[in-house]
Amino acid sequence: MRSQTRSAAARPSRRTALGMGVGAATVLATAGCALNNPLREDKTPAARAVRDLEPDVAVAVEAAALLRTAQAAASATAERHPGLAARLAGPLATHRAHLDRVSAAVPDGVDLSATATPYVVPERPAAALAQLGTAERSLHDGLVGLAMRARSGPFARLLGAMAAATSQQLRGLAG
Repeated sequence: MRSQTRSAAARPSRRTALGMGVGAATVLATAGCALNNPLREDKTPAARAVRDLEPDVAVAVEAAALLRTAQAAASATAERHPGLAARLAGPLATHRAHLDRVSAAVPDGVDLSATATPYVVPERPAAALAQLGTAERSLHDGLVGLAMRARSGPFARLLGAMAAATSQQLRGLAG
């Protein structure tokens, strides 16, 4: 009887095992997103340059590109729909602050000036906000994936904090 009690105590509870499985699935899914990064297979000179950098510098360059794209989307939306400018001030300030932090993490001489893809803003404000929300979710997911790839703990935490801030800004766009 005593040996049954001991072996039962050594096994994780059903709740613990389920939580471990969900956590492992989340990590694998996020890592899969990082592994399926389009820059990995891209043959352009810019993509080759990113792959040739130190791992965390390459992650910072990718983060800067994501942030510039999101910043361009929010700026274009605010310009097209001036009535939304006050609502978009938070995301724009957040993107600027994040871009400053990522830029500070990159050694001198590394080019972070890649231009963002042109962003087409929908004509109606509600559609513009919905599309911007999608762009912000893409930024969030990208930052989470980059945080998983970062080798430095402090840099991974910085990217994770940026993803959390982006998530908070998304709540503001929705409300």
